Amino acid sequence: DSTGDQNDLEIAAAVKKYLEKKQASLPPGAKLTIWGDTSYYLEARLDMMFNNMMMGAVLVFFILALFLRIRLAFWVMMGIPVSFLGTFMFMPLLGEYSVTVNLLSLFAFILVLGIVVDDAIVIGESVYTTIKKEGHSTENVIIGANKVSLPATFGVLTTIAAFAPILLVDTGPVAFFRSIAVVVSLALIFSLIESKWILPTHLAHMKYLPYDPKTASTLDRVQHNIRESLEVFINKIYQPLLDKALRNKYTTLAIFISSMILTIGMIGGGLVKREIFPNVPSDFIQARLEMNVGSSITARNEAIAKIEQAALTIDTEQKSIDAQGRGFIQQILAFDRGETAGGLVLELSKSEQRSIGAFDIEKKWREKVGQIAGAKELQFFSSTNAGGGAKLQFKLTGSNYEQLELAAEKLQNKLTTYDGVFDVRNSFSAGNQEISLKLKPQARTLGLTQSDLARQVRQAFYGEEAQKIQRGRDEVRVMVRYPVEERHSLADLENMKITTANGYEIPFSEVAEVTMGTSYSTITRVNRKRAITISGDIDPEKTQSQQVITEISNDYIPKLLSQYQGVSYELEGSSKDSQELMSAFIKAGILSLFLIYALIAIPMKSYLQPLIIMSVIPFGIIGAILGHYIFGKTINMMSMFGIIALGGVVVNDSLIMVDFVNRARSAGVRLHDAVVEAGTQRFRAIMLTSLTTFFGLFPIYFEHSLQAQFVIPMAISLGVGIMFATVITLFLIPVLYVLLEDLKGLFSSKEGKVSVEHSRPQSSIIEEN
Repeated sequence: DSTGDQNDLEIAAAVKKYLEKKQASLPPGAKLTIWGDTSYYLEARLDMMFNNMMMGAVLVFFILALFLRIRLAFWVMMGIPVSFLGTFMFMPLLGEYSVTVNLLSLFAFILVLGIVVDDAIVIGESVYTTIKKEGHSTENVIIGANKVSLPATFGVLTTIAAFAPILLVDTGPVAFFRSIAVVVSLALIFSLIESKWILPTHLAHMKYLPYDPKTASTLDRVQHNIRESLEVFINKIYQPLLDKALRNKYTTLAIFISSMILTIGMIGGGLVKREIFPNVPSDFIQARLEMNVGSSITARNEAIAKIEQAALTIDTEQKSIDAQGRGFIQQILAFDRGETAGGLVLELSKSEQRSIGAFDIEKKWREKVGQIAGAKELQFFSSTNAGGGAKLQFKLTGSNYEQLELAAEKLQNKLTTYDGVFDVRNSFSAGNQEISLKLKPQARTLGLTQSDLARQVRQAFYGEEAQKIQRGRDEVRVMVRYPVEERHSLADLENMKITTANGYEIPFSEVAEVTMGTSYSTITRVNRKRAITISGDIDPEKTQSQQVITEISNDYIPKLLSQYQGVSYELEGSSKDSQELMSAFIKAGILSLFLIYALIAIPMKSYLQPLIIMSVIPFGIIGAILGHYIFGKTINMMSMFGIIALGGVVVNDSLIMVDFVNRARSAGVRLHDAVVEAGTQRFRAIMLTSLTTFFGLFPIYFEHSLQAQFVIPMAISLGVGIMFATVITLFLIPVLYVLLEDLKGLFSSKEGKVSVEHSRPQSSIIEEN
């Protein structure tokens, strides 16, 4: 492994070069090979991220070029290299928040690829519309930019506010997300600078020629036709639909709320799975074996050989059914741990080069091995499991070890009743048989103590050091003890003589009694109390860890603890980490919402309108959940991070739309007309910002490599979520704006009514006087 500023790829290259050189000097039959080259995955991750980044950039430019002039699309796209170069420059200069080039930081660039151009699109589209109406001049460029500069600026700040709280969280794996938060925040800051000062300068010097069918190129004609088709769609389809939605605003609101309830029900109904830590298949599968106490080394080795043979058999079977005759085993490593434990590690061929997944291999291997005589524990691992350890881990503590052991056994049996829970085990481990010596009451009258008894038995069977003899550099200890034939059985103990303080020898059986028992191989204590951990793994196709944890914690544990007094319970390991991680995400989400609200309230100069704009956030989660259902992915911690990011991105378009409605109303436009006009005018900009974000992430959705599986759920949450949020922005936000105005009018009319009623008696009194 690398340390400090060392480079993993350079180290791997140096090792490979050394092996090539060393191989030539080895004797015949000897061979040096590389085991577990993790640099392959780093290099593959870098290649995958760079390729997806370039493909995403091409798709973003293609989308912009379809709806904007080529020159305008080019200058909008220039915001990407400017933002990225600025980010790369400042990444290593942030002290404890410094970021290196790694999987997560590269994914952050993909994540922000379509977002950094959002404010540039808004500025560019506004300038383009102004130029088209008023003509091309520096003054019109400034006017067009100023129309949206305030909401666009605060829109970017709300996105930064969504990511910023992650920097304050240091619970478990969340610390890894800091690199994403830092990269995204830096990129957005530089995009803000580029779109507000650099982009308008380029647009002011850009030549604008009105469309002329006679001189237009093929590309110009295609763009013109797309723009005209979009205008027809806006005026003939979207505008009438929006008008209808506004006239039936309560029905529209009910439809969106119903959609949200049904979508959340997909999680409760199990259609969309939840697992906090991503369950990603690995290219390494491990089998761990532990035999019963007292098992011989031969029995352990035979068991390991059986496990190895099972793997080789499955590999042979796979070769016979694979179209290209390929197996999946690249290398096998066998190891032992002490006299009764050991295992195997299979290094698989890369996931892209085999037709069977790691989870399927693990399942077949487990079934092929079956039961092993004398095995205390046999486990198989094929998941990377970001949380570490088993998916289910519960800890019981108590002072009474017998009660604790019984409670642990009951909890273990309960877990085995769940369909999909396997490899259930507990940390209690019985050791070897032991002999307990207890002094009889009459022995004390002879002046014997428990210490005297123990010392003499030790001297007889283990021995007492009489002297040390120096032999060269070594020191030899001389031990005095019973002959071998008098110290190899329990009968020898009972026949030995115990010497009293007066020098009398008394038979052992006269002064002590012997009881047989079992020792503990390990004793775990937490806060001076003994503890036993009960753990198990799950099959995500059959059950969910959170569901099992909730049922055990809420329903079973209270009954168990009432039966065994003095035993206490808490979550442990991966289960505990998942709870802490959820708590961290909730805190970060609440802080993000607070920051977003404060930032929106400033340009809106209202306490209520920010709530309308932010209402898009919970509805945007509908898209994230549906995206996981469509792609067949489980919602995990990466998904939730994507949802937090989604909260900051989706408010941008809503903020600009509400700002347009406010401007129109300030100009005297009727409420209904102002809302419809804002929707039609901002349709293209809203659609473009959503499409660029979605297509910037699009290539990574269909990656099959192991390296991409971690980040795909985050990409789904943001990309698919923002597409659904676009529909919300275009229909629900206008409806909510009108509903808010109706609510204001209702309260205003009531206040007016009350003031009139109070004024009438007063006026009558004046008249009487």
